[in-house]
Amino acid sequence: MNRNKFVPELHDIGKLVDDQVKKQLQNQIGQSWKGHVFAKFDFQKFGIPQPTSPSWWGQYHHETSEVHKDINQWDLRDSLGKIASSEDKYHLFLLIIADHLASSVSRAVGGRGPKSPSGIYKLWNNNFYQQQKIGRYWAAFKTIDDLKNLFDEIENCQSGEEFLNKYKEHLLLTPEDKSIPRNVTSLYTHVELVGKIYRVLEKNTELATESDDPIAIVYNGMKVKTIKEAEGGKRTTGTNDTDKGKWQARLAKCWIRFPHSFVRLQDINLLRKREELVNCIANYYKDEVIFAISDFIILFLPPNQNLKEILKPFLDWGFHIEVEETLANLGILNSILDRKTLRARQTNDQARLSVFTNRRTKVYKRYLVSELPEEIEPPICDICQQRSGVERIKENIREWVCYRCQEIREMGEPFREYATVWEEEGVKVCWLKFSLNQSKLEKWLQNAFEEYIDHYMQANDLKEEFRPLALQVDFNKNYKEMLKEFWEDFSRVDDIKKPIVEYDELGVFKYSPELAKKVIDNFSTVFSKYFPDCISNENSPISLSLSIANIKYPIRDHWRFFEENNKSFLNVHYHKVFTEKYTKDELDVIIGKALNVETSSSFLYKLVQLEEILQSEIHIAVEIFNNRKKYSEIYELFSKGIKPSKFLNLYRLLRGGECE
Repeated sequence: MNRNKFVPELHDIGKLVDDQVKKQLQNQIGQSWKGHVFAKFDFQKFGIPQPTSPSWWGQYHHETSEVHKDINQWDLRDSLGKIASSEDKYHLFLLIIADHLASSVSRAVGGRGPKSPSGIYKLWNNNFYQQQKIGRYWAAFKTIDDLKNLFDEIENCQSGEEFLNKYKEHLLLTPEDKSIPRNVTSLYTHVELVGKIYRVLEKNTELATESDDPIAIVYNGMKVKTIKEAEGGKRTTGTNDTDKGKWQARLAKCWIRFPHSFVRLQDINLLRKREELVNCIANYYKDEVIFAISDFIILFLPPNQNLKEILKPFLDWGFHIEVEETLANLGILNSILDRKTLRARQTNDQARLSVFTNRRTKVYKRYLVSELPEEIEPPICDICQQRSGVERIKENIREWVCYRCQEIREMGEPFREYATVWEEEGVKVCWLKFSLNQSKLEKWLQNAFEEYIDHYMQANDLKEEFRPLALQVDFNKNYKEMLKEFWEDFSRVDDIKKPIVEYDELGVFKYSPELAKKVIDNFSTVFSKYFPDCISNENSPISLSLSIANIKYPIRDHWRFFEENNKSFLNVHYHKVFTEKYTKDELDVIIGKALNVETSSSFLYKLVQLEEILQSEIHIAVEIFNNRKKYSEIYELFSKGIKPSKFLNLYRLLRGGECE
């Protein structure tokens, strides 16, 4: 008897088989298999043994598609004549619900367009598959003989993690559904989500046997025997398929904030602590956490699980959490239900609101903060303003710092050379900060998906039903990969550092025009590699901010600039000189048509001198117009609506024009 665990991630392994294998098998033995599952596969005719592991029953997740059918009436029998046990049916029941949820929370549902002949289509990198397939192929199982390896995986695979690691390359190149527009979600992320949701359900359910021996499944005190009874209907409008389900779950989007002010360099250890806590929670609650980055976590939870308890480590260290939470029946729970509910409230859509009320749907915001004492004895901590401070004197400077903030300082001195060698040199420094705005990302994914649909079909209903969660997961993974590659290119450059080794979003360098240009060029290059089709203007989800000043300039003021919300692709603050924002197109055209052209560069130098004397943008515009023939590149920038301040300030930054 095979005693392996049931591995839900294996349920779609058939999607990794080359389409030609099915045809070849048909020619060889006169029959093949249906769809991407092997429940009806003729092992005897093929001449190999059928898998007998619990995971084998995952191949029957489309054989029990009648959602109204009682689990006790499921007639499941494998090719060996073995009847599925109660335990097998229990696993399969949860798998079906997890598969439904992973699809409904994470991609488009509804109609299908034509089938795509290639692999995954990334909205932010349309040619990803064409570029990646060089020397590779989406299919892991390309021949009839490879089918033996596939069945061996079903028989012997010990965990979802093992499967995901072994076939990562193929799973990332394969769409979860090859039909347009569903081919935007990777199979990797889909099966990863199925595994997570399955295990959350498994932790919170039990198989109940009744007196006359039929079985039922209990979740959160609710006993069910059919999929429909658990999920309810799939729709939130109309009169059909809006039935209330018995099982509910929550999606919680959590933004991790902090009120701290960085007084000394050691105070940025708070970012290191936040990264540690994110990783700790993501590892401990690895199934509940759908994905996490340094300042954002999204979780899938049962109704009775205490979110504040999960996030308590953040609260204990003085962070506060902004939460957007959705509670709903499993049949309608998805990553845009919060948006739908809020829109229904704003437009007073009574038909939809009635369904939401009947199905006990809740969408709300709340803030989680650490528990403060009833009275805080002054003086208050200079850094967090949440606890009483203890007097501490360093370098003849008196401070009041609480015990928690002192612990943060004692985590170590990040980048010791900054406060010793660099400070003694009295250099100018440029702090740099990457950001990924999840709200902007959701909006951009929605717009990009709509444009993709318009290319193939007219389907406004399908646009409305787009769910960005799986794409957010894939996008965030690519963002992390982009940051790693950015820093790899500077691994041998001494004058640029990551103050916190584990935190790729923050850096600092000795300011020089040459190194500033290298930083911007490298960002533009890696962005174009990973996100060539992503928007890169003021609506860009990804941004880079640079803050330049003398090394004595307070770190808290650098950080204050980084925390501003209205970011563009590139944001530059040069203390007492200028603050400017650039789209990627503006950067490309200014650098390409002006800064890299020697004649234009000399004219820009002249304009900088004039601006400092005249302090008049009108005079600069007249000068550009009068020299339009001699310096046509500069006039072209001006005629495209790019303000002179933008290209003059970029010249100051990257070519060393007088700044102070």
